[in-house]
Order: sequence, then structure tokens, then C-alpha cells
Amino acid sequence: MADKLVRTHTNQSNRSKAKEALERKTVFRSVLDNPFRIQWPSVPANVQNTILARFIDMLHGVPEYRTEHEKQIGKKRKATCPRSTLPPSKRRKFQFRSQNPDDIAVDSDTTGQIGTDGGADVHDGNDAVKPRPDILDHMTTGINEVTKLLERTTRFHSRTTIGKASDMELISKARPAIVLVCRGDVIPPELIQHIPHLVAACNTRRIGTNAPSVHLVPLPRGAESSLAEAIGLRRVSVVALHVDAPRVSELTPLLANVPPLGASWLAAPVDANRSLIPTHIKQLKTTVPKDMRAAKEQRSRGRAGAKARKKAKLQLQPKAPEQAANERPLP
Repeated sequence: MADKLVRTHTNQSNRSKAKEALERKTVFRSVLDNPFRIQWPSVPANVQNTILARFIDMLHGVPEYRTEHEKQIGKKRKATCPRSTLPPSKRRKFQFRSQNPDDIAVDSDTTGQIGTDGGADVHDGNDAVKPRPDILDHMTTGINEVTKLLERTTRFHSRTTIGKASDMELISKARPAIVLVCRGDVIPPELIQHIPHLVAACNTRRIGTNAPSVHLVPLPRGAESSLAEAIGLRRVSVVALHVDAPRVSELTPLLANVPPLGASWLAAPVDANRSLIPTHIKQLKTTVPKDMRAAKEQRSRGRAGAKARKKAKLQLQPKAPEQAANERPLP
């Protein structure tokens, strides 16, 4: 009993009425599957683990930079936020810190210079600001941000007119090449069900251009914690690596085992192959009564009983005075 995670209740509810149980049998019903649904790519487990390990190795120095960056932001906020502007709940905590001799010694060596943007540039002689890793400028993290990136890329490929050169350069630099999704760790899975469709739309709309394909790689269970630790965030479910990211060529040989997604119904009419999508029939497992005649008679008795109870309930209800006066016999 101690090994069970969920308690199972087998007793009948007090509200439910006992029904005449009929023996049932298992049957399979054939139903047509949705032809516009795009399946997740099938990637071998060893390829998933190798891609994850290579990508984590590319993130060397990112968590240390984020930790140092958060410290600098905290010092800048402390230097620019006087005690009078703090809420009453935090003034006492701020006063306690200011009375600490260690904090006073640190603050005396720290100089804050107010910039033109209204902020403060805090320089500490003891802490050296680490340079920003290049990989951070060539990747997008988060479900919402990756969704926006894929939608923006799809719209760019769908445009028939040439826009500004600056917009085209921005899109070309931020074009995704690999999308890593921690599929086994996202709960509920509906949060990421739209990503295969967006990746397929990007790959279909790019036909006729020199843009490379976008590869979708689902990662195994437990990859979310590994990515979060390597990036320095609390949670990381989806990461998009751009085409111009450093060391992205190290992942290119592994993508030969990842088939690119596509959607033939999204292709332009001139590029359509005029091919039909094969019919996919699913088998739905369900149960039916063994004796269909007995089940039909039971439903008929149930409907007749419900009708009789409703009629009896209407007869017991008191009639309105006007209705009772209308029903009196004439003299």
C-alpha cells in the first residue's frame, strides 16, 4: 500500500443510483484521422542525447555570466533606489543592511555614475564584469519567444514583395536552424503541440529560396533541468538556435537523422506537387454490451420511467390562482 501513489476508491457513490449492469465486450471502431495533423519527428534516443550534450557544451560560460549580470543589476538597483522610495515593508530591511559595517565598506568603494538614460553604471573594483557569450546573441529561449520567431520567419517567406533591407537583414540573422523542445518534461503537452505545425510552415514556405530547413529535435525526459542549469534559468522548455550561431556546424552531421517537417497543403499553388495525402485510419478501442437487445430494452425502460417521474412531479406542484380559476366548471 505504501508503494501506491494514488488511492483508489471502489465504493459506490451515495448519489449514484444502482443500475442494472450488463456484460460488455471490447470492440475496435475505425475512424478517419485528421489529415492536417503533423506528427513529431522520430529521432533516435542516442541522437537526442548527443545533440543535447553538444548544445550544452556550446553554452560554456553562460550561467556564470547570468549570475554576474544579476549581481550587477542588484547593485545598480540598490544604488539608484533611495530609502524614501522603498515601500514601508522594505524600509526596515534596507535600514538593517545600511547599518551593517561590511555593507558600508563595500558601498564606500563603489562609485555610481548616472548615465544619460537615467540609470546608474555601478563599477566595483573587486568584481570584474565578464564578457557576454556570443551564443546568447544567436539563440532564442522560451515557448512564447520561439513561437514568435517561427511565425515571423513564416511571414517573411510568405511575402511576395521585397521589404526594407534592414528588415531582411534582421530576419536573415535571426532565422532559426534548430529547435530543441523538452517534449518529455512539458506538462501539459498541449503547450507545445503547435510547434511542429509552425516548423512545417517555415519549411514549406521557404521552398524556392536559399533558406535552409528548420529541424525540430524533441529531447528526452530530464533535458529541461539540464538546459536550465546550462543556461542559468529556472526553466527552459524550448530553445531555437539561429543559422549564424557559433559552432552550429558541429550539430549539422547529427541532423542527417532528423527528417525535416513539411506541410504539402501550405505550399504555393505553383510549387504544389498535386499529390494526395494517404488516408490514415485509426482504431478506437471501446466497449459495447454483449446483448444489444437487452441494452435497448433497458434504455426504453429508463426513458419511460423518467417520463413518468416528470409527469408525477408536475401533478404534485400547486397550481397558480389564475390557472385554478380558469379550470373551474361553469355553472
